[in-house]
Amino acid sequence: MPTGPQPSAEQVNEVKTRFLAKLKSEPPAVPFHPSDLARINDNDIWITKLLEAYKLDVEKTITRLWENCEWRQSYGTNDITEKSVNQEYLHDGEIYVHNQDHEGKPLLIVDFSKHSKSKNQDDLIRLIVYWVERIQRKDYLQKMTLFMDMTNAGLSNLDLDFIKGIINLFETKYPYTPNYIIVHQLPFLLNAAFKVVKTFMPAEALEILRVTTKKDITQYVNQDNCLKIWGGNDDYKFKFESA
Repeated sequence: MPTGPQPSAEQVNEVKTRFLAKLKSEPPAVPFHPSDLARINDNDIWITKLLEAYKLDVEKTITRLWENCEWRQSYGTNDITEKSVNQEYLHDGEIYVHNQDHEGKPLLIVDFSKHSKSKNQDDLIRLIVYWVERIQRKDYLQKMTLFMDMTNAGLSNLDLDFIKGIINLFETKYPYTPNYIIVHQLPFLLNAAFKVVKTFMPAEALEILRVTTKKDITQYVNQDNCLKIWGGNDDYKFKFESA
């Protein structure tokens, strides 16, 4: 996974100092969640990761950190649980976390063969947020690989708005999270549509995008961590398990 320039202690301190000064002089109408404020006050990991994601742009990092705290408060990310997401979607196996990539990062799998445009996109995005938060609570701000599984997907499963929603979520809310974005077994029929997808992906996402087939998937996910349907050894069938 390519890594960018590392922020200096001075840059991290500037973001933290200016953010906290703004918090004091212009407090938000709804106070930020205590867990997020603790994340900023207690260590530098979140700020460091945001600075890395935004190529050491201090101004952009401060703006996005503030926006992120606002969003996390209004969205209820710190309090999201398996009970507060769509139960049908939680159990149907379209979105789940299982196994890891070759660098040990969890695979956040979106099985597009189970997707339908009739599903509620907001509920699906909320389920992705649930899984990201669940993983990152267990392993502090852990990176993960977004695995878009196109095996057996057809035109009826393709949903550009949903894919845009996923990309936007990671670009604006979790820019430090994706290790890779893997699109696996893209059917020939969907090639043209996927070219459209690439036009709305930010440069940072394109850098970590990998389109794989059964022949080369083991460059990113080893044989034992690959499902059999991907060409690997794992015969796992999804069944939701509580954290």
